[in-house]
Amino acid sequence: MSERYPSHSTPFVAVLALALGIAAIGSNSLLLSPLLPQVATSLGTTPLRVSWASAAYGGATALSAFFLAPRIDGLGLRRAVMLGLAALIAATAGAALSPHWLWLVAAQALAGLGAGIALPATYALASVVALPGQEAKTVGRVLSGWAVSLVAGIPIAAFIADRLGWRAAFVAVALAAALAVAGIASLSSRPPATSAGRPGVLAPLRYAGVPRLLLICFGFMAAFYGVYAFLGDHVAGQLGLSTAQTGLLVLSYGVGFGLASLGDGLVDRFGPRRIFPLAMLSVALLYTAMLPGARHIAIIAALGGLWGFCNHFALNILVLLLVQARPDERGAVLGLNSAVTYLASLIGVAVAGPVYDQAGFGPLALGAGAVMLGVTALAFSASAR
Repeated sequence: MSERYPSHSTPFVAVLALALGIAAIGSNSLLLSPLLPQVATSLGTTPLRVSWASAAYGGATALSAFFLAPRIDGLGLRRAVMLGLAALIAATAGAALSPHWLWLVAAQALAGLGAGIALPATYALASVVALPGQEAKTVGRVLSGWAVSLVAGIPIAAFIADRLGWRAAFVAVALAAALAVAGIASLSSRPPATSAGRPGVLAPLRYAGVPRLLLICFGFMAAFYGVYAFLGDHVAGQLGLSTAQTGLLVLSYGVGFGLASLGDGLVDRFGPRRIFPLAMLSVALLYTAMLPGARHIAIIAALGGLWGFCNHFALNILVLLLVQARPDERGAVLGLNSAVTYLASLIGVAVAGPVYDQAGFGPLALGAGAVMLGVTALAFSASAR
């Protein structure tokens, strides 16, 4: 039997706390990029060495999701989220105290270990605390924590870093994660869900529908990260924009992602399988529209908002379908999904880099669109089940 929480103690407090936890994780993962020069100067090293902390975070997150997430179901979702966020609190507090760049790298590796557990457990817990018939709406609101990190978390952290120094920005992330833990701790606890034994790290590949959904995740995320990594540079070069103006693209993406949560009730009403391929097809069309559209800041900002809007629905439904594929082992399934996500980000950027360098953004956008058409075909087949 899956663990359940009484409806009177959820969903508002749970959704708010879980979304705040996602926002803290997202803010930490994005924080170093705008602070690279300041951190490097403070620690007496180069921006390149500081950037290794981001690489350590991504690698540790993938490894944690792959090897540790299968333990989530036996541990209990609520406890797993709290432990993952506790690791993030320790890591961000440790990052704030870094006397050397290697210390910072180690702190971000610890943050990655926590995120690899907290992310799949948070997604799974969001589906558990949802009222019947409101699963998509609840998961979507929790996923909006990513939008909060883009629209508010990073700008606020950058402001704090500008006024009080980069160390204070990491303290702010630690405090946000601590507030999330306090909210999650207030939930009534039930004994952990108990699947028979602990599933192996690759056990979800044997479950009906899961391999197809993980392949969809890989293509979807590889296309996203490949385009996202170079779109800003392309737009800046094409339009001669400043770094601050290019940041408008990230802001519009975050706003679109967040606004999409207002329509998550439609997913519950019409069913996630019906909307899934349409969401993926919309993303494919947006990638191809970016090439002619990236010639005016207003157009590219509008496309960025639509991109975030469609990605929200795609990610929300993907999480829901993975949960439904194996409810008694949702932690293991979503953990493998997180590992695939970070692997896709690595491969997507690695492949997109040479394409962008040699051929420019046009072939990159068209290639991402082609990948998403393949993903759309898989989504149609998944919906036909």
